[in-house]
Amino acid sequence: MLRLEIQVTENLKTEKIVAVIVAAGRSTRMAGLDKQFASFGGRTLLAHTIAVFESSPLIHEYVIVLNEDNLLRGRALAFEEGWRKLKKIVVGGSRRQDSVWNGLVALEDNTAPDWVMIHDGARPFVTPQILVDGLAAAREFGSSIAGVPVKDTVKVVAPENLTVRETPPRDLLWAVQTPQIFRYSLIVEAHRQAIARNLDVTDDAMMLEQLDHPVKLYQAAYTNIKVTTPDDLILARSIFEDRNQVVGGQAVQGEPEPTARSSGSETRIGQGYDVHRLVEGRPLILGGVTVPFELGLDGHSDADVLTHAIINALLGAAGLGDIGRYFPPTDAVYKDISSLKMLSHVYALVKERGWQIQNIDGTIAAQRPKLARHIPEMRQTLAETLGIEPGRINVKATTTETLGFVGRMEGLEAHAIALLSR
Repeated sequence: MLRLEIQVTENLKTEKIVAVIVAAGRSTRMAGLDKQFASFGGRTLLAHTIAVFESSPLIHEYVIVLNEDNLLRGRALAFEEGWRKLKKIVVGGSRRQDSVWNGLVALEDNTAPDWVMIHDGARPFVTPQILVDGLAAAREFGSSIAGVPVKDTVKVVAPENLTVRETPPRDLLWAVQTPQIFRYSLIVEAHRQAIARNLDVTDDAMMLEQLDHPVKLYQAAYTNIKVTTPDDLILARSIFEDRNQVVGGQAVQGEPEPTARSSGSETRIGQGYDVHRLVEGRPLILGGVTVPFELGLDGHSDADVLTHAIINALLGAAGLGDIGRYFPPTDAVYKDISSLKMLSHVYALVKERGWQIQNIDGTIAAQRPKLARHIPEMRQTLAETLGIEPGRINVKATTTETLGFVGRMEGLEAHAIALLSR
């Protein structure tokens, strides 16, 4: 086994190995709990999974595929965990194969990868050795899938009345897991043919089976479980505890639990700033209110400069980065999105970490138009979006006495300060 690991490491000098972490499901069997962000051992389930790919010397980079509702939570988690190899977080599709395809496309570059590992985000106990063994197995046919021999006798039944039709030999049956590892060009072509033939599959290996291409199966581990139900989460926590036995009050392996917070309250201040260019043909939206004016603000979203400054202030106070991390201007998902929707999503992230707004103070710098009569509506709109009293939000407007880009009517800017506590 040592020889194998050295051989794989040597290949790293010439091969680019990437991964697609598929976590775009809706957790419909989790009784209302989003399994990817369920916590044990001081980390989310998804973070446990990603940690193996982050630390593996095999992996050059990876993408994570999430459903649209979880994009912001994923980006916040990436920021907090400091994932270095993460190339991109992409939106999944309606089926697993669509989500995988979105991930594969996101990995395309000037130089295509050599190998890709496709892994379920809800399998947190994949190990570095499973990755090594899987890559070694894939070299024979350009494809391999993780699995374990089934322990129970399996019956094939008639679906209409659940009577037994046959009992296949148990030594021919394996329970398939992930990662599934492929030559990148091979699995991309298999997906393209599946799209052309309108195939509906449950895993990527089935696409190669449909093309009569051999797939090598390699033994992984019975602990490499996929969390699908609340019972699976209980089992996952038990596996984690078994792997992190505590002796004499100290963990002998695994991640240390985070230090407990002080029992007292904590207060933080965040500062936000944003600026947008004035242009023709766009509405002027400030604080969620459409202000009548001959010019509007240019931007990928609705370019609400005040709301963007408030978002940056909230993220700053909570230590969660900046607005561009969560709503990149290159992402078509956020084209013309309402900034109030962005604000609502961001405050959900902030609240998830235990923070509550004490007050927000915002300032808009605009030579024209006059904004005083619109400020009460802005305060009310922002307060309703955040679910707080209007008295916790203050909005001011000022000119720059015709100085600078604001004075020349080239754009508007906004500043905001947010006070959070928990």
